[in-house]
Amino acid sequence: MSKELDNAFVDVRNAFRLLYRYQSRILDIVGYIREHTLFSNMWGRRLFCATIGHKYDSPDKDYANLRVWRDMWAWDFMYNYIFEYYFGQVKIQHKDVDMSVIQVSDDGFYKSMYSKPSQTDISTFLPSEDSNSYLVFTAGWNAWMRDEQENDYDAFLHKFLSGTNDSCIYIDDKGYWTITKRYPMQLFSSQKEADKVLADFGKIVKDNTGIELFKK
Repeated sequence: MSKELDNAFVDVRNAFRLLYRYQSRILDIVGYIREHTLFSNMWGRRLFCATIGHKYDSPDKDYANLRVWRDMWAWDFMYNYIFEYYFGQVKIQHKDVDMSVIQVSDDGFYKSMYSKPSQTDISTFLPSEDSNSYLVFTAGWNAWMRDEQENDYDAFLHKFLSGTNDSCIYIDDKGYWTITKRYPMQLFSSQKEADKVLADFGKIVKDNTGIELFKK
């Protein structure tokens, strides 16, 4: 039993070191994407569960000031399971355009075969071998992360990640639009491959809206 526990914690330590390398790579990729756009800033947003907030009654507010409790979700400590990098809004061809890249490290919850999978019961997730990891590109003008049936952000994202279509193009009768497409993370294995992704998403946006999203 002791040897089995020793091996289990070796796996834990290896997992954390792997996640460090993985997240470092994701930050490089997202930074590279943003640098090829007209956007000059970036903000983050958690999507899968709660952000750890501040607890202001600490004896030392500058020392231990995060809100933690016994029954909180373990996922709350894992920001990068599903995470949005929001680039903000810039004016392109007289239109205020928004853009984000969403890190989907695992779509197993969304692709679950269970009718009501539980976020806190990973046995209800689709097996890792059958799941995928994506970067989801989305951009929009006066519309954001929606389709013809669903205009709620979270509901649309759940629908998109659980579906089989890799892209969604929404343009309403006023010309307002939002375009979303997911790309397997394997496509970002090199700068050359990443450039192909940028060219692909840029072409989709340009062909449907006339907007040049990326720098020439």
